[in-house]
Amino acid sequence: MSEESGKGERLNKILIPIADFYDKDKITHGLQVLSVFKNPLIVLLHIIEVPSRTQSLNTHPYEKQIAEHRRRVEAIAEWLREQDYEVKVKIALARHVVEGIVTEANTGKYDAVLMLKRRVKKGYLRIFQKSISEAVIRSVEPVVLINLVDLT
Repeated sequence: MSEESGKGERLNKILIPIADFYDKDKITHGLQVLSVFKNPLIVLLHIIEVPSRTQSLNTHPYEKQIAEHRRRVEAIAEWLREQDYEVKVKIALARHVVEGIVTEANTGKYDAVLMLKRRVKKGYLRIFQKSISEAVIRSVEPVVLINLVDLT
């Protein structure tokens, strides 16, 4: 499941899907837990949801949106590079966020997926909340680590 780096060392891959929210402390904590993977390549993935039923996904109409998200995710990548991590940024289009994360996780030969999850709403509101992380856990091959983020 891992690739070889140019130095002959094992290179592990960790996928971190980035939503419209993130918490640097939670990312740091998650990477510390995953420190069993030596010299990991961290892939920051942002999925732009494009609900299209019949048309193939053409990126041209979304270039401005892709550029905006790339700038935001590159700021996180730069912060991780300052901490001596090797980081790659991927921006992808998918019909559903879950579909995009699952496709990337299962085809990208990742060793782990680190997800940030919002705290579950209380009471009857949680009935209407869709859990992306739960759907991802059910469908991906690599191990998934979930870190709860309190957005209050």
